[in-house]
Amino acid sequence: MASQAASLQAESVLPIKVSSPILFSLYGVIPVCLFLFLLDITVLEGKLVGAFLPVTPGEWAFWAIVFNFPHIVSSLMTLIDKEYWSFYKTKLIKAFVGFSAFVLTITYLVPALASPLINTVVQALFFTFFATYTMHHVLSQQFGIGMMMMRVTQTRRYELWRVTATIATTCLYFLVFARDPLAKIVISGIAAADILKVASLVMVIVSTGIAATLISQSKRQLGTLYCLANVLMLWVTWGFMMMDYTVFVILIPRFIHDLTAFIIYSTHDRNRNLTDKPNLLYRYMQWLPLSPLILCPLLAIAIANGIEQSTQWVDSQLSVAGLPPFLQISVQIIFIASFMHYYIESFVWKRESIHRHHVGFT
Repeated sequence: MASQAASLQAESVLPIKVSSPILFSLYGVIPVCLFLFLLDITVLEGKLVGAFLPVTPGEWAFWAIVFNFPHIVSSLMTLIDKEYWSFYKTKLIKAFVGFSAFVLTITYLVPALASPLINTVVQALFFTFFATYTMHHVLSQQFGIGMMMMRVTQTRRYELWRVTATIATTCLYFLVFARDPLAKIVISGIAAADILKVASLVMVIVSTGIAATLISQSKRQLGTLYCLANVLMLWVTWGFMMMDYTVFVILIPRFIHDLTAFIIYSTHDRNRNLTDKPNLLYRYMQWLPLSPLILCPLLAIAIANGIEQSTQWVDSQLSVAGLPPFLQISVQIIFIASFMHYYIESFVWKRESIHRHHVGFT
């Protein structure tokens, strides 16, 4: 506990807090994307989406390097800390064993042992679970910050807001990443894609109504604007999906979520490691004249890309050796790390967690 006391004392002397206005400014990506959309349909005659924009931003090299997996690694980096490990280890070990067994069963055992039909059903259910968990995680961060900024307690109504928005965005996730399988499914003469479009719209409308009741309780203008921006994000991403600008459907929430996470992790790591550096990574890297505010995202990007490149190399060797695709390891590692990240984020930033001792918000 001595390291925690030292860090708290240092924080009280030189506190650095997460800037709420900066977090709100990240939603500026929405008008930028709207401007590009309007420019494309009015001036460029659809050439932007037709010739230059990919289906998802993951096809851009810069995006693949900086976004998605690096922010997951960044959150896991905070746990390379003796005191944190002692505090969380029971939860972390159980979660790691459980998620690893779950992922490896789905990706290794089922394809190897089950019939093609059963395997297809299981993989579809797994994809549904992963998509839902991913969107729940993304919205939990953004909606939770909004409630904190509004200074409104998270009640059952908040949970309902989050659930309805999660359903809406999960439908959009399917429409982006499962468009080919959806094209083959027809229910009572109606295409599955059309059903999801209607379902997502209904959930966006319901979510907006619930959000309006929560926003009416706001005690801070910035919090009101932040939650309104979250509602706008739902409507804009739904609209882009209907207009087939799928790259913006993924780019907007991913950009906001990942950069918000980096800002929070960097601030936490700076305050936590201000003096004695209990985190082993920052202790070993203290010869660099860089604050954890800068080192946090740089290390996360380097480590994440190192893991991805090395596992992809191993997979390429396995492929040359003639082993089937389901024995490749890169995707499994990303799945396990993602599930661990989603689970960890569900409790480490709550008020009773020791993570919160080292991060505050303006």
